[in-house]
Amino acid sequence: MLRLLISSAFFLTMSASTFAALEYNKIEFPGCPENAYCQKETGVVRQQWLEELDKFGKNKISESDFNKFLQNNFGVPIANWAAEEAGVLPRIMMWDSPCKQHKKEASKFYISEVFRKNLMSSELKDFTTLYFSKAVGVDANKKIFTMIVPRGDTPTFSENGYYYYLREDDGKYYGLRINREGQIKISKVETIKETVKEAVCLKEQVDVFVREAPSPTFYQGYTCKDIWDKSTKSYRPMLFGWSCN
Repeated sequence: MLRLLISSAFFLTMSASTFAALEYNKIEFPGCPENAYCQKETGVVRQQWLEELDKFGKNKISESDFNKFLQNNFGVPIANWAAEEAGVLPRIMMWDSPCKQHKKEASKFYISEVFRKNLMSSELKDFTTLYFSKAVGVDANKKIFTMIVPRGDTPTFSENGYYYYLREDDGKYYGLRINREGQIKISKVETIKETVKEAVCLKEQVDVFVREAPSPTFYQGYTCKDIWDKSTKSYRPMLFGWSCN
């Protein structure tokens, strides 16, 4: 009984201190996004990221050198979700979720961005307060696979195993490429004539999506898209969950 009381008191203290930390971090430190829960050190990292991204956009540094710099330092900001307790993690920015099902006290979630060098499952499994979106795809052999993707976004095409996302930060546009293993790299902005199309979800995709969702009420639904594969010159369906944003 004593151990239970101690554990409960510790949890309440941690929750209270985390909430206080989030409120404190609403202070707009230099480099932090507007209205974000963001630590001072994170603001420094984001400011450096924006400066290097600006150089990359103006061709002052090469794609190879830019990616090497990111891998040697802090990585790339990736959109995801987070529990309240994630506010103590380094290099994370959090906002109140606009989704009503995320505002319940028993299951409160925030939208967030965290700087990552990769999205490998083996490295993310210990971050129990972070929740990353998973897309459910179908490979060339018609086998189902899952991969981690940015929250609330859809790739415009795939090439050589990487899915391409057009991203923007502080008015600066860039290409974000992610493969099934969770490797990340930045590239120049690209466009293709083959646009993303609506697709019918396969039962196998839906089954995997439902099984791997963080909770039964986390998502409000799902949608499937046909993504153009530049390597095979064909469309492949991918399932994406949606929460409200």
